[in-house]
Amino acid sequence: MRSIFTSILLSSFLFSIQGVIVFNDETIIEGEVKTIDNISVVITPHGLNFPEEILLQSIDSVKVNNGMIPVADGKVFFYYKNGEFSEAAQIKNTQKFSDEASYEYVEYILVPNWSLNFYTGYPLPAPFRGSSFEEFDKGNMLYGLSLGSPYGFFAGDFYMNVIAEFAYYNFEQTKGGPSFGGPAYQIGVSPGFFIGNTSFSVTACTGFYTSDDYDSVGVSDVTGDIIYSTKSDFNSGFILGGSVDIPLGEIVLEKYGSVQLFKPLNIFIGQFVDYKIFDGFRLRDIEAQLSAFEMRITGRSNLIQKRKNSEGQNQATYWIDMGVSFGYEFDYGGHPKIPDWLKWPF
Repeated sequence: MRSIFTSILLSSFLFSIQGVIVFNDETIIEGEVKTIDNISVVITPHGLNFPEEILLQSIDSVKVNNGMIPVADGKVFFYYKNGEFSEAAQIKNTQKFSDEASYEYVEYILVPNWSLNFYTGYPLPAPFRGSSFEEFDKGNMLYGLSLGSPYGFFAGDFYMNVIAEFAYYNFEQTKGGPSFGGPAYQIGVSPGFFIGNTSFSVTACTGFYTSDDYDSVGVSDVTGDIIYSTKSDFNSGFILGGSVDIPLGEIVLEKYGSVQLFKPLNIFIGQFVDYKIFDGFRLRDIEAQLSAFEMRITGRSNLIQKRKNSEGQNQATYWIDMGVSFGYEFDYGGHPKIPDWLKWPF
């Protein structure tokens, strides 16, 4: 009896995979998935040393860290036992779990996560700038670092989450003179939707924007140049943008997933010593990590309030910029998606 219990306990440690269970009430449990069958899912939650059996009737979906979704919409599509996946009875075709696997029968669901995104773009020339902005005819690269939160509204293929962003912009004059720009601190929402695996999103933010405005106070007696009085203020503003997601990680996996990255190096090292670095390692071995990378083609319109003119009238300026955004989506615990052979230590 003791040997049977020991073998069961040992198998639960040997044959497990990191995953998350999403319940019908949208709460989740993270941990090591032991088995999946047509009755229940056995998982050892993080922080516990013993497995728990969760009946399938209370589960909406199960997602594991290799990118598979064995359970979706309360239906089992793949069983998991002894470290191997096998197809459930609901799937009639003979597709296999491989690089070319096609999960057309699986309904992918939106699971809110934290994400970190870096944006860089360039302002478009006139007429994509306001008339009160004509003197700043030299634009520089714009930068933004944003944090996407899992908080918001999610329904089917539609989502809208809360985001925060730090941005920097700077415009100059080719004839000299003060510049216009500085840091910006903003918060907003990012609604979007999926069509297949392609995501379309909108960014709407408001906040505080640096406006290095100025007034001329005279002419230099020495050089004849205009002397300016510059004042840096934080003014209100608004940014509205749109993005189209390019599945960069999936493209890389499709083209180069079977490539053994370290094979040429190991061949070279093998001429001198009997040692290999990550022997047999392929890009598909870090599929979950590569799939977490996002690339977007982005366009943004910017409207920033300026100081009042000499007549006491409110002023504002606008411009449109185009660029790219690179992002990384974190896992359910807010940790980077680390491969199994590089366990996240916290």
